[in-house]
Amino acid sequence: MTRHLDHWFSLKQPPVFFSMALQIGTEPMEDENNFSGLFSSGLRLIHWEIHGEKAIIPEKRLWETSKLGIWNHISGPHLLQGKADKGQIKFIVNNPNIVHSFGETALDQTKNDDTGFSVLEKFMAYASVAPLPGIAFWKLFGDLSCLLLYVNRLTQKSLLCLRADMQEQSVITLGSQMVYFYQLPKDLPFGVLDEICKMVDAGGSVDITHVRSNLECAFLIGYAMENGVIIGNSSLKHPRQAFIQRLKQMTDIDFTHFVERGYTSVRPEYRAMGVGAKLLEGLTKRAGDRKVFSIISEDNLATQKIALRNKTKKILTYFSDKLNKEMGVWMPEHMIDPQGDEKK
Repeated sequence: MTRHLDHWFSLKQPPVFFSMALQIGTEPMEDENNFSGLFSSGLRLIHWEIHGEKAIIPEKRLWETSKLGIWNHISGPHLLQGKADKGQIKFIVNNPNIVHSFGETALDQTKNDDTGFSVLEKFMAYASVAPLPGIAFWKLFGDLSCLLLYVNRLTQKSLLCLRADMQEQSVITLGSQMVYFYQLPKDLPFGVLDEICKMVDAGGSVDITHVRSNLECAFLIGYAMENGVIIGNSSLKHPRQAFIQRLKQMTDIDFTHFVERGYTSVRPEYRAMGVGAKLLEGLTKRAGDRKVFSIISEDNLATQKIALRNKTKKILTYFSDKLNKEMGVWMPEHMIDPQGDEKK
């Protein structure tokens, strides 16, 4: 495909746009596709077809093409019935910013609603929280050629933000009316703390044993809402004394008078919209005379990128026996003492 399109690569505005199909097999995909060049030549959609029960989804390639602006559609046998490989299903339904649409062999050609996809809800990490209004707009399309037309006209990013409200016969644009709140636990409206606890649980990155009790006595809670539902949250909490003592043993720093940023969770549909970064910025500004720190695992690159964008710096690392992995301690740059006086 790359060779055939060589004569188009130099064109700034490709005269055509097109999709292509790639098979997902049991062997890792070779790094031979010039996706950047293909996108410049008009590639707007890739149909990834799963072949075989042990097919290996090329997560790196999907992420690469998504960042370029290419729409990734995955199809596989029995996918909508939930009978495919469970690990594959979980990856597909929980990463809408990477796998933009999915179906059996193409799109569901018999229904213009969410019925054919409802069986997959049990695989969604955020299934327990209040649902977003409407359905993903791409689920209205009867075939991939129609989807391709929309992707080319609206762009991948714009189409991902659209949801269809079937009852109101209207279109909702995610991210267009987000509102941020920063409140003390006692000032939270009824039901908000319950929903935030569910959001933290759905995020799956922390032990939920003490989540509610820690949030009830938190220094400050930040959350974002749109269309009547919470789309993201974070908090500044008082570290538990046992945790402070454990940290001091491992890092030689006393965090007694610090507040810890944590319990950050953002719905998958709102990823890459800056929700986490905005919450971090808002909480840090409202920390007063308290210093802020956060613990981020060394393998959590997404959260580290958010921290870096918000001028937060890693001051040290330590190995957590409890989690069996390396962890980093991060602080806002303006709160870091150049003399290293955090150590006491």
